[in-house]
Amino acid sequence: MTVEEVGAELRRLRKAARQTQADVAEIVQVSRPNLAQWEAGRHLPSPENARLLDEHFHAANALVEMVEAARSPSPAESVVATTGSLLDVFRRVGHALAGHLIRDDEGRAVGWRHNLQQRNDQTTLATAYGISAMVVVGEPYIDLHNVVADLYEKRSADYGWQGRSSGRRPEVTAAVVDALFHASTVLSADAGLGYLERSLDPYSRTRPFLLATALRTAVRLRPDAPLTRRLADDLLAARLDDSPLWGEKKEPRLVAPEPSAAHTARAVVALRELLRNGEDRADVREAVDAGTQWLIDRTHADDGVSEELALPQPAGQQAVRVNIKHFTSAWVVQALAEAPQVPMARLSRALGALWDRYEANLGLWAWGSGDLPIWMTLDAVTALRTAALAFAAAPLLPPNAAE
Repeated sequence: MTVEEVGAELRRLRKAARQTQADVAEIVQVSRPNLAQWEAGRHLPSPENARLLDEHFHAANALVEMVEAARSPSPAESVVATTGSLLDVFRRVGHALAGHLIRDDEGRAVGWRHNLQQRNDQTTLATAYGISAMVVVGEPYIDLHNVVADLYEKRSADYGWQGRSSGRRPEVTAAVVDALFHASTVLSADAGLGYLERSLDPYSRTRPFLLATALRTAVRLRPDAPLTRRLADDLLAARLDDSPLWGEKKEPRLVAPEPSAAHTARAVVALRELLRNGEDRADVREAVDAGTQWLIDRTHADDGVSEELALPQPAGQQAVRVNIKHFTSAWVVQALAEAPQVPMARLSRALGALWDRYEANLGLWAWGSGDLPIWMTLDAVTALRTAALAFAAAPLLPPNAAE
């Protein structure tokens, strides 16, 4: 929707009502030159003036929506940064991540740290995120062979891969399995599913974040696997009581838990990927549709949120508490980009929130605290790639694609 199209529609409505510019300007209490500027497509009316015009012409909110859509950039435009192209952004990300790669005393690449602005050692999870991000941006900035080999060797026969804390870490194993499976041939689908299944425990069923993360990896490995179907069932069961939406957790005796945009978006993304890979389940489709519609209707800002996991440990040991942060706008973009009939203004709003965290001079995304978590850049480039593929420009489409 453009400013010119809004002006043309406003002019059409006025002429259909057989009124002059002076007539309409007097009714909505603006000057005639202002109205003339709107009709000429030079400026947009304010939200309040758009509402008054809509009510005057009995446009059933259509004029208000047109003005809102014209005020927001289209999704295709919002996918790229304010300068350059998305390819330029991805190249900048690739070079930035390559520059933050940690090497040993012999110059061998060994991985990435969690917070890229710090100077601590690499971690298993951050390295998995780094590999996946390099795969998404699609540039061979570094030879990942040594990084992949070292990451694979860190596996545990009991729980798959662990983070900086001990015990089962399903989200760590899921991230590592996903990275290794897509960046190399060291891990088969069956082996990856085995590690993923051993990393799960009863606590995982209470946390939609853990279930959605594990499900997304399982779908990519084998959508028809028994584990994949069980994870989908568990994720559906993890919705809030009497609600088609997901909150931070699903536990007994919670006091008035509310739906979470980050957790609902993550669940929608994982379940839609299951549908896209051939598992046509009516219950999954209904859950995806309900979650998507709620995200569309939601008017709150797509801000980042945090949650705390209390990871169970062997008998006699206290649970390990881990703080997890969610880049909400990146997951909302992924959830909405592939959905049919999403209002352009809503998707553009989520993309705008995503770009608000981009530091162009660094080629990376930053959390509100100023930290540079590597997972945030992975979430951002994954969301942008999803949106770019969903809104391909006409010249890039194959011949006769519009027929």
